[in-house]
Amino acid sequence: MKRRCLFWLLILAFVVVVFSRFSEIENLVRTLSHGRWTWVAAALFLQALYYLVYTGLYQAAFSVAAVQSRFWDILPVVFAALFVNVSAPVANVGGAALFIDDAVQRGESGSRAAAAVILALATEIGTFILPLLVGLISLSSWRELAFYEIIGALLVLLTAVALAGLLLLGRWGQARLRQFLTAVRRIVNWAVDKLNRPALLSEHWAENNAQEFAGAADALFNHPKHLAYTASIGLLAHGVNMACLYALILAFYQPVGLRALFAGYAMAVTFRIVSITPQGAGVAEGVIALVYASLGAPDAQAVAIALTFRGISIWLPVVIGFFLLQQVRAFKDR
Repeated sequence: MKRRCLFWLLILAFVVVVFSRFSEIENLVRTLSHGRWTWVAAALFLQALYYLVYTGLYQAAFSVAAVQSRFWDILPVVFAALFVNVSAPVANVGGAALFIDDAVQRGESGSRAAAAVILALATEIGTFILPLLVGLISLSSWRELAFYEIIGALLVLLTAVALAGLLLLGRWGQARLRQFLTAVRRIVNWAVDKLNRPALLSEHWAENNAQEFAGAADALFNHPKHLAYTASIGLLAHGVNMACLYALILAFYQPVGLRALFAGYAMAVTFRIVSITPQGAGVAEGVIALVYASLGAPDAQAVAIALTFRGISIWLPVVIGFFLLQQVRAFKDR
């Protein structure tokens, strides 16, 4: 019953988001119609391919953490997670929780699934460091590197370090991890006690989950080849996403060099990661447009590239996630 209520709350939140951004969606469709249709179609295909590769990244991360999963089981969760992150954004925690809950529904360890999700996020951001550095160096060489772009890049690096630190804590700091989880258990049980409800987390919850998470972290570091494979999928995902951006550049503007492509992509992903708005909506678009306008693209074309790239990378998967939400185990009728 609670899950069904949550499901309808998410649907309501999505409707509110769509109505509040209806003009933005309408503008996206209108702008796409003005591009060269062959390159727009290529961009849509590449964006779909990106999410297939992105699903492979999560499957590889689950495999490294010894969590059983199948590609076609994870695919709807990937789209549903993005739907949740846009409809009910809480620092992207909702989407991560959906992955963990889905694994638990399949009878897998929640702690190992959490380690796998952290690994997938760390890999996504860690493999982005390469295009980020190329983009920053390119902007610096053209003397177009702004202060806010440097701050955004530093925040991305800190995020990658924080995620890696969580995995390292499971590997070499199990005692501290246990203390942290014990504190979490006390806070959660104190909160539910104030609501006159029985304790939610058992006495052994912290110990058991610390051991499970530590076991998953050990599995990650004991299989370097599997980690390298996961990282290669992360790099491939960024490569496909960059190809999507390039297709849209060709749809609305003349071809650009690799350095300019890296510069725009680096800022697009940076402000998707560190922005306080859902998936960087309203922020990343402006930064991408500024980057390409500063590199010589006419203002109208720079805005069109920014709007369409961000539009199809957010609204296309969100709409798909809307229709796939009920295919996720958390919201299936049982």
